[in-house]
Amino acid sequence: MATRILDRVPLDRIEQQAHPVDLGRLVMLAVVGVFYLLGFVVAKAVILLGLVLGWAVAAVRTGWQDAHLPAEERRPRGVAG
Repeated sequence: MATRILDRVPLDRIEQQAHPVDLGRLVMLAVVGVFYLLGFVVAKAVILLGLVLGWAVAAVRTGWQDAHLPAEERRPRGVAG
């Protein structure tokens, strides 16, 4: 049954209408695609690293400021805000 269906497919007409593949352009797009993907991943990693670093700096700054407050004005441990 499968051979009957495949026999009905007009491969000659499809090949005439299809554009030939340019191997040089295909290789170039593959190489450029790898560098594009690498740049994309590095950019996302830098953004994430910036967010993490910013949060860490803010946490250190808050801890530093709280350490220099008198004992009565400090926040109790475990209480946010």
